[in-house]
Amino acid sequence: MENILNGIRSYFKDKKNRIVHALTGISMLILTVFDSINPYVRIGVFASAVGFNLIRMRYF
Repeated sequence: MENILNGIRSYFKDKKNRIVHALTGISMLILTVFDSINPYVRIGVFASAVGFNLIRMRYF
């Protein structure tokens, strides 16, 4: 359990993760101004950002 909590803690403390999530959120807000976005697409985009960050943290 300690290992999982340390992994989650390091994920939230990583500066690059914050940047990716901020850019994703800003781009979603800008896209929403011009056209409505399906909630499932929005969830998928954020899930892919999390997946990308996990792969980057694990292997790079």
